[in-house]
Amino acid sequence: MLKVITVVGYIFFGLLISITDIRYRLILNRHLLLFAGFTVICNFQKIDISTLKILFAVTVILAILHLLFAKEIGAGDLKLFWVISFWSHSFAFWLQLFSLAWVLGGAFSAISAISFWKFRRNIPLAPSIFLAFVPAIAA
Repeated sequence: MLKVITVVGYIFFGLLISITDIRYRLILNRHLLLFAGFTVICNFQKIDISTLKILFAVTVILAILHLLFAKEIGAGDLKLFWVISFWSHSFAFWLQLFSLAWVLGGAFSAISAISFWKFRRNIPLAPSIFLAFVPAIAA
C-alpha cells in the first residue's frame, strides 16, 4: 500500500511541477517544498550516512553547474535535481538518471524545434527530470 501511495504521489508532483514548468517556464518553490516534504517522508527509513554522502556530491555538482551556467539552467531545475536525489540509492545511479534527464530534455527540445519550426532557448526540464528518475521510484 505504501508503494502505491509513493507512486501516486510521485506522479501527482511530477504532473504538477511539469505542467507549471511547461506553461510558465518556472518551477515554484512552494511546489518544490511540498515535493521535498513528500520525498523525505517516503524515504525516511532509507536516509543514512550514504544518503548524506550522495546529497553532498549532488550539491557540489549542482553548485558548480549553477556557477558555470546560471543563465542557461534554471535554479528551479537544479533544486528539483537536488530534491529528487533522495530517491537514488547510489551516486552512480543518480548520475545515470541525471544524464538521462539531459538526454530526454535535448530530445524534447529537438522535437519542439522541429514541430514548431523555431528553437526555444529555455526548455522545460522538469518533465524530463521526472521521467528520467522513474527507475529510482521502482527501486
